[in-house]
Amino acid sequence: MSKIAPPAPQDSPAAAAAAAPVGAGLIDPTLVADLRKKIAAVTRPWWRGEVVSANGLIFGVNVAGSRPPLIWSCQGYAPFAALAAALGPDQPLYGLRSGHMVVKPGAKTHLHLAAMCAEEVLSLGLSGPLFLGGNCQGALLAQKTAQLLTAAEHPVALLICLNPLQITPYGGRAAFILGRHDVTNPLSRFHDAEALLRANLPQCTIDTIPSEHGKLFNGKILELWTDILRRRMDAVTGTSPGVFPLWSLSAEITAPAQLVMQARGLCEVPVSLRNSSDAVWAPSPESGLSLGNHWRAPDGSLLQWLDGQQPLDRPLPPGGTLDTTLLVRAPEREGECLLEIDLQQAGVLWLGEIGPAPATCRVTVLPR
Repeated sequence: MSKIAPPAPQDSPAAAAAAAPVGAGLIDPTLVADLRKKIAAVTRPWWRGEVVSANGLIFGVNVAGSRPPLIWSCQGYAPFAALAAALGPDQPLYGLRSGHMVVKPGAKTHLHLAAMCAEEVLSLGLSGPLFLGGNCQGALLAQKTAQLLTAAEHPVALLICLNPLQITPYGGRAAFILGRHDVTNPLSRFHDAEALLRANLPQCTIDTIPSEHGKLFNGKILELWTDILRRRMDAVTGTSPGVFPLWSLSAEITAPAQLVMQARGLCEVPVSLRNSSDAVWAPSPESGLSLGNHWRAPDGSLLQWLDGQQPLDRPLPPGGTLDTTLLVRAPEREGECLLEIDLQQAGVLWLGEIGPAPATCRVTVLPR
């Protein structure tokens, strides 16, 4: 359960002590105060929940939940409320408004926003591991705040970045969740991006979801990435089962033989996955196992290698079956296509590369 300290006045010794480590020599207190006023002006009139930080900029919901607290930076109250609902009452969630459309972006502004955020976070008096994250510009703020907190000897257990506008080097544990169709996704914008990410973020995990920019806080997409978020948090706190042995990768996958979709449309495809090995498969954060799909033309030529991803949400024993859905996005081209659904171990192999062929579904793609 999270522990909340009473809010401290801005000029109190407690607030000064919290701010000192992150402000030494680099931070202009006048600029921080100005940013604080601007963020407060777009937060306090609209956000709901318990105002729990020293200067009233962090709002908490579900604060009595038993899971480790999560601090999240986003662009407004609506996504914060949607995230709280998706994570459920057992997840304490603390929201902080990013500077999007409030302050002029720039390196100096981002540094001072992070100093302000670090001060607010420390004023919460949270106990246990600290989980800090955000989306879009909120993810950029979370990265810089994590750097300041770590430098001030307040380590962050896990930094979580959903579709960050920028990625900066960070030595701590980090979980990046990237939209495959998002214009900001570095994996689709640069050559060798994943290798560079791992070089600058040596303790990071990278998950991808079939989302577009700005469409993250409703429906199946929200359910998908919050499920990944929970698993990444559980992996840090040690509440997930053990590791999957690679040699036991043997499975049976079944899916519909035919489907009809609209071009570029999202579709939930029912999939049945059976563990036909003699070993228990751990959930995705430990095993790296997940369902995914490829798109091919009728002649077998590749149209798209990576699209949907569905993690394993529980251990799967030998002979056990998981009935789930895989969220895929149809190709832009109209006509007949082949949808291949396969099991992957992240960064290692796809089942179809060493064993039985993937489940194949013929898809008729209609115009939008």
